[in-house]
Amino acid sequence: MGIRLLFPLLLLWTRGTQESELDPRGQHVCMAGSPSVELQCCPGWRQKDRECTIPICEGLDACREDEVCVKPGLCRCKPGFFGAQCNSRCPGQYWGPDCRESCSCHPHGQCEPATGVCHCQPDRWGARCEFACACAPHGRCNPETGACSCEPGWWSSTCRRPCQCNPAGARCDPATGSCLCEPGWWGRRCSFRCSCHGSPCAQESGRCACRPGWWGPECRQPCQCVRGRCSAASGQCACPPGFRGPRCELPCTPGRYGPQCRDSCGHCKQNEPCSADTGSCESCEPGWNGTQCHQPCPPGTFGDNCRQQCPHCRLGEACQPDTGQCQRCDPGWLGPRCEDPCPIGTFGEGCGSTCLPCAQGACDAVTGECVCNAGYWGPSCNTSCPSGFHGNNCSVPCECPEGTCHPVSGACQLGSHSQDAALIAGILVPLLLLLLAIACCACCCWAARLDPKDRPAGDGTALSRMKLQVWGALTSSLGSALPCSSLSSHKLPWVTASSSRPLPAGPRMTLSLLIPSLEKRMRVLPTACHPMKGWSL
Repeated sequence: MGIRLLFPLLLLWTRGTQESELDPRGQHVCMAGSPSVELQCCPGWRQKDRECTIPICEGLDACREDEVCVKPGLCRCKPGFFGAQCNSRCPGQYWGPDCRESCSCHPHGQCEPATGVCHCQPDRWGARCEFACACAPHGRCNPETGACSCEPGWWSSTCRRPCQCNPAGARCDPATGSCLCEPGWWGRRCSFRCSCHGSPCAQESGRCACRPGWWGPECRQPCQCVRGRCSAASGQCACPPGFRGPRCELPCTPGRYGPQCRDSCGHCKQNEPCSADTGSCESCEPGWNGTQCHQPCPPGTFGDNCRQQCPHCRLGEACQPDTGQCQRCDPGWLGPRCEDPCPIGTFGEGCGSTCLPCAQGACDAVTGECVCNAGYWGPSCNTSCPSGFHGNNCSVPCECPEGTCHPVSGACQLGSHSQDAALIAGILVPLLLLLLAIACCACCCWAARLDPKDRPAGDGTALSRMKLQVWGALTSSLGSALPCSSLSSHKLPWVTASSSRPLPAGPRMTLSLLIPSLEKRMRVLPTACHPMKGWSL
């Protein structure tokens, strides 16, 4: 079912495509009645290209075999024929179907029965044979341009003038009337035969122009050349490049090339022969260049194909183009090619000078001056870099905001004043802490050895408070300096209790509660760090 629907749709699409290509101003093109198709052929006409010029005669109006359809439903005889049976040819003044078209070139020409193209009479020219020819009887008129074509022996634009040339050995130029001699004739009118043994001669002088292989005044002597060509005057052979000899029968000897082997080969590698005709070499000897190996290496180069650079020759002099050897070397170099540096400890031209000692460096082979290692400078490289510089020859400034840098690497270091201060602080601080610890321990021991009898019998509470204040001050200020844990962290609790006698100043506390607490704290501390050992409260 789908295929049956597809075929009509395809046919309609093809028809619409053809109709869409019609020229709206073409012959027999009409507007379509359907809105889907814009243009179509008018009834009775069929499309040809972009117009509708093919008439339709079908059904009862169909034409016979000898007829053609000229209009829709109208048949006539084929072009060039007429009559009831369409078998009679058209007269000269008519053409076309049924011979109904008149010939425009009549009576000075006839029309093609089918196409109507004019064929003019010999004395007429033009599209309708409307012009008369101006040619003489010895000329023919071109039916399109009217130009005259002269018969042999006549010339001029109208072919009215006879030629003056020898008819047996020349022909006349129809435009100028000059004689053009045939081979074997010469002279103004080509009246004389050439005496050149079959070779042509010059028309003005009759001198022979010998054909290849012949020479002599009359071209009667054959050439003897094996190769090349011989001279028409002397008969000598002109050999092609690469050959020699009277008859060009011998090839060039090795090392020679060119015409008659007159040229010498260049510096081909290993003395191989060059090309006999061009002189080119496959490769050149060291020191030479070019296709023929005739060009020496440019100054400053040497070797195969001049690819190597000359070494350290004196003052840039050119080296030998083949070996690269120098006549003299630059200072600091030795050897045939000046490629060897001076031995250690020598310098200068020919390495004949002795270097001075270099403590931290090496001697320059050219100047003899010491080239210092990084971090040193001076004529003998025995001086370290001054403050603020580092690197090779101490030429790089330090980039440190304070202090100096390492003379080799440039790494920043502390300054001299900072180093002295750090050294003094590192010695004095531990010493002061040690002295302070010793004084504290001595004070504690002295207090522990006091006899109870020698203690004041006055206000015991005031004495106990004083001891506690001394103990707190010592533990808080010297805790970090003692070789044990800080006593300031073991703070004793203050306990307030009622008493019949008030303390003179500070917080109130009962000694009976303070002493056990203090003893408990003392037991926690290390034995060596009991500054109150031996105290009696």
